[in-house]
Amino acid sequence: MNKRQQIIISVGILLVILSGLFPFYEGEFRREGANLEKYMGYHFLFLPPNERDVYEAVLGRTPSSTISHGHLSVCSSHIITSRVWLQIVTVVVASLGLLVLFAEKKNEGSSNKPDAGDG
Repeated sequence: MNKRQQIIISVGILLVILSGLFPFYEGEFRREGANLEKYMGYHFLFLPPNERDVYEAVLGRTPSSTISHGHLSVCSSHIITSRVWLQIVTVVVASLGLLVLFAEKKNEGSSNKPDAGDG
């Protein structure tokens, strides 16, 4: 394995780890008769968007300080696992493709050898 391939593997592993640590989130506002969903972007795995963030993203306005916790309880966020898996698979496939692309070619039948008829 050459130096470029080692770099490709290192970067691929780093991107897979970051994909797991910063997944895609979707916010949901559940109310009788209406479920509104909004893409929330990337967030740290252990610090997901809170109810106030979801409320603001879905409804487009900042919740007032007097809003009750019961009203915010209809807001939640969850990871979009299908997108996370798609991103991880894309990184792995791209890394494997680059590994093959930068593989050292073996010198079988090198053109440096003189042919038998060159005498």
